[in-house]
Amino acid sequence: MKTEMNTPSNSPATMPASQNAYNRSLIEASLDPLVTIGPDGKITDVNGSTEEVTGCDRKVLIGTDFSDYFTEPEKARAGYQQVFRDGSVRDYPLELRHRDGHVTSVLYNASIYRDEAGNAIGIFAAARDITELKQSENRIRQQSKEIMELSTPVMQVWQGVVVAPLIGSLDSNRTQQFMERLLDRIVETNSPVALVDIMGVPTIDTQTAQHLIETISAVRLLGAQVILTGVRPAIAQTLVHLGIDLSNIMTRASLSAGLQVAFDILKVHVVSKDSNH
Repeated sequence: MKTEMNTPSNSPATMPASQNAYNRSLIEASLDPLVTIGPDGKITDVNGSTEEVTGCDRKVLIGTDFSDYFTEPEKARAGYQQVFRDGSVRDYPLELRHRDGHVTSVLYNASIYRDEAGNAIGIFAAARDITELKQSENRIRQQSKEIMELSTPVMQVWQGVVVAPLIGSLDSNRTQQFMERLLDRIVETNSPVALVDIMGVPTIDTQTAQHLIETISAVRLLGAQVILTGVRPAIAQTLVHLGIDLSNIMTRASLSAGLQVAFDILKVHVVSKDSNH
């Protein structure tokens, strides 16, 4: 749906030559891609940066629909309509598509421009290239994800037993990732027992305890049993003080003690190689 407007008599096409020359100099002065768009959504002028980012000559661009050069034309048109509705947009995210296929991420700032009588005759739109910024943000997110995975490993230590040692504090985001990794690993290994070790968790508060209980509940829905290990005396006292009920959860002070419980559940008898019996 496009905004219907009556094009005034002094539109860019009928402006005096001096006015057109002035507009052209403004456009070319911008180092960022800059275009002017008429009320019908057609491009009326572009600068050299726009030619570079689209790979199209100015003569090709002028007269075509501006939204044809974006990866999301509908989103581009929505921003265009917002300019006519609100007078301007700031930092509107879009992706420009070069004719060779590569994409440039941009933030658009656009506003209405008017004739001497105050009539809206088009839109000035300037794009700021944020491709490198987005790539950096993606790298940071990927690195953060990798660090998160390293700090919350889920390992199969025995047939039917996975161990998930937790190190550091638990927040909602980390809990969600930890839960997903633990559940996926249980399914992948078809393990009926999961040991969640909290020896590396410095402190326990109500929120952390609730996150642990949610994780344990999710594991149980898969039909697996959870043994909470690394429950130090200070942690136990804190849980009691907070009123956290762990009476229906198997707990052990150490990972080795928890592993022994897992062997008992699986009816696995471990014999020392040095044993003569």
